[in-house]
Amino acid sequence: MQEFDVLLDSNPAVEYCAGMVTADIRNRQADDELLYFQEYKKFLYVHPFTIQRKQEQDAFSELRQLQRENPDQFITEITNIKQNIRRIESNIRTEKYKSEAELEGWQKNLAAANLRKKIISTLISNKPD
Repeated sequence: MQEFDVLLDSNPAVEYCAGMVTADIRNRQADDELLYFQEYKKFLYVHPFTIQRKQEQDAFSELRQLQRENPDQFITEITNIKQNIRRIESNIRTEKYKSEAELEGWQKNLAAANLRKKIISTLISNKPD
Protein backbone atom coordinates (compact mmCIF):
# COMPACT_ATOMS: atom_id res chain seq x y z
CA MET A 1 0.00 0.00 0.00
CA GLN A 2 2.86 2.38 0.72
CA GLU A 3 4.14 1.95 -2.84
CA PHE A 4 0.73 3.01 -4.16
CA ASP A 5 0.72 6.08 -1.89
CA VAL A 6 4.08 7.19 -3.28
CA LEU A 7 2.92 6.63 -6.86
CA LEU A 8 -0.34 8.46 -6.29
CA ASP A 9 1.46 11.45 -4.80
CA SER A 10 3.76 11.72 -7.82
CA ASN A 11 1.30 10.72 -10.57
CA PRO A 12 -2.38 10.40 -9.66
CA ALA A 13 -3.41 8.23 -12.61
CA VAL A 14 -6.51 6.06 -12.79
CA GLU A 15 -4.63 2.75 -13.14
CA TYR A 16 -2.79 3.42 -9.89
CA CYS A 17 -6.04 4.17 -8.11
CA ALA A 18 -7.58 0.96 -9.43
CA GLY A 19 -4.55 -1.02 -8.25
CA MET A 20 -4.75 0.54 -4.83
CA VAL A 21 -8.45 -0.24 -4.49
CA THR A 22 -7.90 -3.84 -5.62
CA ALA A 23 -5.06 -4.33 -3.15
CA ASP A 24 -7.15 -2.84 -0.35
CA ILE A 25 -10.08 -5.15 -1.13
CA ARG A 26 -7.83 -8.21 -1.11
CA ASN A 27 -6.23 -7.13 2.17
CA ARG A 28 -9.64 -6.72 3.79
CA GLN A 29 -10.74 -10.12 2.49
CA ALA A 30 -7.58 -11.70 3.89
CA ASP A 31 -8.15 -10.02 7.26
CA ASP A 32 -11.76 -11.22 7.35
CA GLU A 33 -10.67 -14.77 6.47
CA LEU A 34 -7.99 -14.86 9.16
CA LEU A 35 -10.17 -13.39 11.89
CA TYR A 36 -13.00 -15.80 11.11
CA PHE A 37 -10.59 -18.74 11.01
CA GLN A 38 -9.04 -17.72 14.30
CA GLU A 39 -12.44 -17.64 15.97
CA TYR A 40 -14.30 -20.54 14.31
CA LYS A 41 -11.51 -22.70 12.78
CA LYS A 42 -13.23 -22.47 9.39
CA PHE A 43 -12.77 -20.18 6.42
CA LEU A 44 -15.34 -17.77 4.99
CA TYR A 45 -14.16 -18.43 1.40
CA VAL A 46 -14.25 -14.78 0.33
CA HIS A 47 -10.55 -14.33 -0.56
CA PRO A 48 -9.46 -15.65 -3.99
CA PHE A 49 -6.81 -17.93 -2.45
CA THR A 50 -9.27 -19.68 -0.16
CA ILE A 51 -11.86 -19.96 -2.93
CA GLN A 52 -9.28 -21.55 -5.24
CA ARG A 53 -8.11 -23.94 -2.54
CA LYS A 54 -11.70 -24.99 -1.80
CA GLN A 55 -12.34 -25.67 -5.50
CA GLU A 56 -9.15 -27.76 -5.69
CA GLN A 57 -10.08 -29.79 -2.61
CA ASP A 58 -13.63 -30.39 -3.85
CA ALA A 59 -12.47 -31.49 -7.31
CA PHE A 60 -9.78 -33.75 -5.82
CA SER A 61 -12.18 -35.49 -3.45
CA GLU A 62 -14.81 -35.89 -6.18
CA LEU A 63 -12.34 -37.39 -8.66
CA ARG A 64 -10.70 -39.58 -6.01
CA GLN A 65 -14.07 -41.00 -5.04
CA LEU A 66 -14.92 -41.56 -8.71
CA GLN A 67 -11.60 -43.35 -9.24
CA ARG A 68 -12.23 -45.67 -6.30
CA GLU A 69 -15.93 -46.40 -6.80
CA ASN A 70 -16.42 -46.24 -10.56
CA PRO A 71 -13.19 -46.64 -12.57
CA ASP A 72 -15.05 -46.83 -15.89
CA GLN A 73 -16.65 -43.45 -15.30
CA PHE A 74 -13.25 -42.12 -14.21
CA ILE A 75 -11.75 -43.15 -17.57
CA THR A 76 -14.70 -41.49 -19.34
CA GLU A 77 -14.05 -38.34 -17.30
CA ILE A 78 -10.45 -38.28 -18.53
CA THR A 79 -11.63 -38.40 -22.15
CA ASN A 80 -14.28 -35.75 -21.53
CA ILE A 81 -11.81 -33.38 -19.88
CA LYS A 82 -9.37 -33.65 -22.78
CA GLN A 83 -12.14 -33.01 -25.31
CA ASN A 84 -13.51 -30.07 -23.32
CA ILE A 85 -10.09 -28.44 -23.12
CA ARG A 86 -9.55 -28.88 -26.85
CA ARG A 87 -13.03 -27.48 -27.66
CA ILE A 88 -12.75 -24.46 -25.35
CA GLU A 89 -9.25 -23.60 -26.59
CA SER A 90 -10.50 -23.80 -30.17
CA ASN A 91 -13.45 -21.52 -29.43
CA ILE A 92 -11.18 -18.96 -27.77
CA ARG A 93 -8.54 -19.18 -30.49
CA THR A 94 -11.05 -18.73 -33.36
CA GLU A 95 -12.84 -15.93 -31.47
CA LYS A 96 -16.28 -17.55 -31.52
CA TYR A 97 -17.37 -15.58 -28.47
CA LYS A 98 -19.94 -12.84 -28.85
CA SER A 99 -18.99 -10.72 -25.86
CA GLU A 100 -16.22 -10.20 -23.36
CA ALA A 101 -18.39 -11.79 -20.67
CA GLU A 102 -18.69 -14.96 -22.76
CA LEU A 103 -14.92 -14.99 -23.31
CA GLU A 104 -14.35 -14.60 -19.57
CA GLY A 105 -16.74 -17.50 -18.91
CA TRP A 106 -14.87 -19.70 -21.35
CA GLN A 107 -11.56 -18.78 -19.76
CA LYS A 108 -12.93 -19.74 -16.34
CA ASN A 109 -14.21 -23.04 -17.75
CA LEU A 110 -10.81 -23.67 -19.33
CA ALA A 111 -9.07 -23.01 -16.01
CA ALA A 112 -11.46 -25.40 -14.23
CA ALA A 113 -10.91 -28.09 -16.88
CA ASN A 114 -7.14 -27.70 -16.65
CA LEU A 115 -7.37 -27.99 -12.87
CA ARG A 116 -9.34 -31.24 -13.21
CA LYS A 117 -6.80 -32.54 -15.75
CA LYS A 118 -3.95 -31.74 -13.34
CA ILE A 119 -5.75 -33.52 -10.49
CA ILE A 120 -6.45 -36.56 -12.68
CA SER A 121 -2.76 -36.70 -13.61
CA THR A 122 -1.87 -36.58 -9.93
CA LEU A 123 -4.34 -39.35 -9.10
CA ILE A 124 -3.10 -41.56 -11.90
CA SER A 125 0.58 -41.06 -11.03
CA ASN A 126 0.02 -41.95 -7.35
CA LYS A 127 -0.20 -45.55 -6.29
CA PRO A 128 -3.73 -46.67 -5.41
CA ASP A 129 -4.56 -47.27 -1.76
